Amino acid sequence: MTQQAQETSLAGGNGGFNTTTGFATGTICQSSGTFRASNKYMDAVLIFAAGEVFLPFVDGRKTTWYALSPTLSTNKDGSFTSVKVVAGTV
Repeated sequence: MTQQAQETSLAGGNGGFNTTTGFATGTICQSSGTFRASNKYMDAVLIFAAGEVFLPFVDGRKTTWYALSPTLSTNKDGSFTSVKVVAGTV
């Protein structure tokens, strides 16, 4: 089985994940890393090692896994902004 990558543009609704290349369920992971797949209800984030097979989504359906960026988005001073919520709203 050969690795089949597809270039995908994720405009809006990608949850802020920095992703560009997708890998179909059943293909072999070529490089270890963290990958994301999603459906209209949830995102799943898994770690795959090189040589492992990309799994179906948690609902058992075929999906496309997208590599996540290994770096955090940071401010100019090197810090990062955490998610802020008002107490009792979540």
